Amino acid sequence: MKNITLTAIAFTMLFGAQLLVPNKSEAQIRCSTDFYGNTRCVDTNTGNSSNTRTDFYGNDNTTFNDGSTMSCRTDFYGNYVCN
Repeated sequence: MKNITLTAIAFTMLFGAQLLVPNKSEAQIRCSTDFYGNTRCVDTNTGNSSNTRTDFYGNDNTTFNDGSTMSCRTDFYGNYVCN
């Protein structure tokens, strides 16, 4: 029983330490919000960027630098749905 407890504690400590170390991708994206509430994000390694604007109906419309777009909204159940 003592071995199982020590193994569980060691696993928990290792898993917790892994959560504290940021992934490489997390440090590469920089986002800022302007006066109007629009969000601009840029990947500092690749230069890819996106602009997100919220329309009158509360939909978040994102335009990427390659010309593609994505629209997201919060549904009746509180889920954030993108298409």
